[in-house]
Amino acid sequence: MYKLIDTYILKKFYANLVITLSSFIIIFVIVNIIDFLDKFIEKGISSKEILLYYYYTVPYFISIALPMSILIATIFTFSALQKNNEITAIKASGISIRRAGISILISGILFCFISFFFENIIVVNAIQKRFEIEKKLKPLDKRYIKNRKNDIFYHLDQSFLGIKRFNYKNDSGYNVSIQKYEGSDLVYRLDARKMVWNIEKNSWDLQDCHIRQWNIDHYVYYSIKDTNLVIQDIYPEIIKRDFVKPEEMDYWELSAFINKLKDKGLDYSRWIVNKHYKTAFSCIPLIMVIFGLALSIQKPGSNYALGMGLSIIVIFMYYSMIIFGKTLGYNNTLPPFISVWSVNIIFLLFGTILYFKART
Repeated sequence: MYKLIDTYILKKFYANLVITLSSFIIIFVIVNIIDFLDKFIEKGISSKEILLYYYYTVPYFISIALPMSILIATIFTFSALQKNNEITAIKASGISIRRAGISILISGILFCFISFFFENIIVVNAIQKRFEIEKKLKPLDKRYIKNRKNDIFYHLDQSFLGIKRFNYKNDSGYNVSIQKYEGSDLVYRLDARKMVWNIEKNSWDLQDCHIRQWNIDHYVYYSIKDTNLVIQDIYPEIIKRDFVKPEEMDYWELSAFINKLKDKGLDYSRWIVNKHYKTAFSCIPLIMVIFGLALSIQKPGSNYALGMGLSIIVIFMYYSMIIFGKTLGYNNTLPPFISVWSVNIIFLLFGTILYFKART
């Protein structure tokens, strides 16, 4: 009996989910086309590029629409069961509404894992591939025209690296200085007019170098026209970190990147907030399922319009709070983990209380 009812409810739930998710994606694409159509024409974007743009954008739309679709599909499923008096039949067979919703609850847990890997493998990869087309659409955006950075400093174990100016286009640094200390004593200093990234050697080519060394009893100074130097964990991608958005890095890339920023003594608070956001956002499907079940049980006779209205309110509140939490994390008002996960905890607790307090 349980298996039969679970299968029946899941079929209805997934049918509603597919319809709702497809509707959201179509709406998102249409709105985006209306917004960007003039820009596509103005910038001379070809038909092939437009198709590729939306091919790479749809995974992002799916990621955004999935939590909303799960909540609406849950409410619609139970509203349909109530409308057809199937809830009454299920309860008459000795099965509570809570037990009837277990299959959807398990699906919510499964969707958490699906959401995490979909976001960090498919969505991130698609966003990276869309970059070149976006660059043509927004050529004046500071993100695409920014080509240099000034006054860069890194802490390297017992050494310090300073770069007066770095050019993003050709991966070159100017007026470079590396200083090594023993305690508070300066024992080695290298000054170079220019450093250029050597892709083949995975190291830096330094030009016009002046080297100074201080030993206990003497001082050494000499010049080198050109030399090659490996600076551990310092490469163009690290220097150009402001050029890359956290959304364009997956969870594992963010973790590795944060570790490198830690090693260099750089501020990584913004990046670690986004790392925790990736895991927090992946748990939304479970929260939406619990809220959907709780609202369905609270209002068993609800119609579709009321269900849609309640869904929009819950989703709006969730997104508003988690964005506000991210801002608090960026400003170091709250610890990075708490800034995003506290919203999940609040909604999970509130949804669970509603779920168990409802009469079934």
